[in-house]
Amino acid sequence: MKKISIVFLLVFLLTGCSNGTFNQAMEQGKLALANGEYEKALSSVELALDEKPNDQEALAMEQDLNGFHSVKKEMKDGDWESALDTAESMLRQEKLAIGLREPLEEMIETVKRNQEVSAKVAAHVEDIETSVEAGELEEAQQTIEELRKDQASLEQFSEKLASLEKRVEEELKKQQAPPVPQDKRAALQLDVIPKNAGQQQQYLTKLDAIEAGLADLNYLYVNGITANMSKAESERYTRWDDALNEIYGVLKKQLSARDMDQLRVKQREWIKYRDHTASTNAAEFAGGSFEPLTYTGTSADLTKERCYALVNLYMN
Repeated sequence: MKKISIVFLLVFLLTGCSNGTFNQAMEQGKLALANGEYEKALSSVELALDEKPNDQEALAMEQDLNGFHSVKKEMKDGDWESALDTAESMLRQEKLAIGLREPLEEMIETVKRNQEVSAKVAAHVEDIETSVEAGELEEAQQTIEELRKDQASLEQFSEKLASLEKRVEEELKKQQAPPVPQDKRAALQLDVIPKNAGQQQQYLTKLDAIEAGLADLNYLYVNGITANMSKAESERYTRWDDALNEIYGVLKKQLSARDMDQLRVKQREWIKYRDHTASTNAAEFAGGSFEPLTYTGTSADLTKERCYALVNLYMN
């Protein structure tokens, strides 16, 4: 009987000690939460759960605090959509840890403001890309400079913007440099252009020379090696894209302001058509090595067609 009493006494003392630690940890957690000390609150709740792993109040509080920290991380990463979903889901709970509702509501407001800013910046970045594709380099450069004034809103677009800025600089250098024939055949064809030929005829002959000059890429297609063909298609696209930008630059000087505005709209529509068509064609090989090859090849074909169309329709 004496031994049984001693065992009960030990169990009582141990249980009492455990309850004391649990209760103290929970109180500290609630106090930290009320003071906005969220890391400390989570640590205290985790300590309480070490004592009572199945306590429903402690488990619910831990879940709420983990959710709160997830919202903070998603905001830091610029993942506004996930942050908004998590925060709004937490606010829909019937019981939310006391002290989290108000900061979550404030975070939602911050997320929505940042979403608006990001959407505007994303639209500007898309405009810059379109301007570069259309050869409107000065316009693209101006938009970049305007965006640079608001560094706070550019954090998630900084790499993209830097890449576009570099591309604009490269394209401007190309415009300033004299055109270089692709090979001897191209050079010979350009040399036989009559001196009195109009600019339209000059450029039609030049485009024919570019097409003929692509023969220097034939060796890359011979063995059917995807990597080699991708290199060839990329180079083919680059040559036609350079020609398109050059033609567009000439038309900016030839056309009236009204005609140029109309062409600018049509050119941007064509860029969307080109990208959509290339994506549709490439989708037939989704996941395979021919997907990017088809995308680039389609882009090259359509850009070549556009070069001839601009010269025939607009150039004098």
